[in-house]
Amino acid sequence: MQNINISQQVDEFIYYLDDIQGRKLYNSIKKDSLDEINKDYEMKGAYLALQFLIIPYLSTTEISGLIKADLFLGLQIDDIDISERLKKKLLFMHLADRDNFKNEIKTALLSNKEQITKEVKNNDNKPLKTANDWLLDYVSQSDKSKSDIMLKAEYFYQKSYFTKLPEDEKLVLRKLFALYNFLNTSSMTPEGFEDDLLLMNEQGQLITTNKGKVVVLYDTKSKGTAKGRPKARTVGLPKTEEEKEIDELKMEEKKYPAGGLEQRAIEEEVEKKKKIEDIKAMAGKFKPNSLEYKAMMEEIEKINKQ
Repeated sequence: MQNINISQQVDEFIYYLDDIQGRKLYNSIKKDSLDEINKDYEMKGAYLALQFLIIPYLSTTEISGLIKADLFLGLQIDDIDISERLKKKLLFMHLADRDNFKNEIKTALLSNKEQITKEVKNNDNKPLKTANDWLLDYVSQSDKSKSDIMLKAEYFYQKSYFTKLPEDEKLVLRKLFALYNFLNTSSMTPEGFEDDLLLMNEQGQLITTNKGKVVVLYDTKSKGTAKGRPKARTVGLPKTEEEKEIDELKMEEKKYPAGGLEQRAIEEEVEKKKKIEDIKAMAGKFKPNSLEYKAMMEEIEKINKQ
C-alpha cells in the first residue's frame, strides 16, 4: 500500500467529511497494513487524522486513547471540528448514556500531556505548555456569575501570557477550550442536548430549538393581529440564525459601559456573525456540491474557529 495513496485518500475523505468511506479505509488498514503504517511517519499521521474523521464509529476506549495521546494533531486539522465529530457519535447513543461518555472523554482530555504551545508562565508564574496545563489554567478562571462572553473576553484579551502567543497557537487553544466546554455541558440540559427538535406546540406553532432557546419556524394560526398582541411579521424573509444571534449580542452589549473590554468582545462576535451571514447569502447562489459552495463553507468554518 503506497503511503502517498493513503495520505491522498485521507485528505479527500476529510475534505468532504466522508466518514463512511473513511471507516472502510480504516478497517482495511487495521486488517492488512497496520505494521506498515507504524513504520512510516507520514502514513501514521494520515492514519491518526483518519481516526479523528471517523470518531462517530470508534469505541469509547478508542476515542479516549486518541484524545489522551494524539489530540494536538486533531486540533491542527482545519476541516475537522472534534466537537462536531463527537456530537455525531452522541446522536447514535441513548440520551441516558451521553453524559457518562462525555465525562470519560473529558477525563482523557484533561489527562493529555502533549506540548501544544511554546512554554509560557501564567500570572502565578506557573509554566504552561501542555494541553493539561492550559486546560487547568482556563478552568481555574471560570466564574459561574459571569457569562461565557465575559469569561472569553477576560481570558483571550486580558491574559498577557495568552495574548502574546503566535496566532496559530491561539487558534489551537481556542479549539481546545471549545472542546472542553462541549464535553463539560450536560446532554440533559437545553444547551447540551444534541438532537434537533421539530414539533408543533399547543398554539399551532412549528418550533425548533437552538442553543437551548425555542425558535418559532411557522405559526399556523397567525392570520392577522390578535387584540393586545404585536402584529406578526408578514413581509420579507424570516430572520436568519445569524441575525437572531446578532440581535441577542446587541442586547447583551447594552449591559456594559461603552468602550469597555466587554463591548469589544461582543463587537468582534457581531462582526463574525455578519461575515458568516454574508458568506451564506453568496453560497446560496451555488449548488451544494460545487467547489464554490465548498470553499464558502470552509471560510465559515475558519471564522467560527477564530
